[in-house]
Amino acid sequence: MPAKNYYRQREDELKIVIATAKVKHNLTDEGLAKKIGMPLNTLKKKKCHPGELRGKHIWLLEELAGK
Repeated sequence: MPAKNYYRQREDELKIVIATAKVKHNLTDEGLAKKIGMPLNTLKKKKCHPGELRGKHIWLLEELAGK
């Protein structure tokens, strides 16, 4: 199996950050979306492709996840 490229690896890491933030604060997708100031539908789309997240949202997610 070929090694993951950098972009794919970063996306996988962001998926973990999103999941960690949700678990750590006992949040649903709706609750997480409100906490980071993002519409729920947008969050659902970005969860599939977190590489499209803006820096401010990544920072907020990392803060919630304790990273």
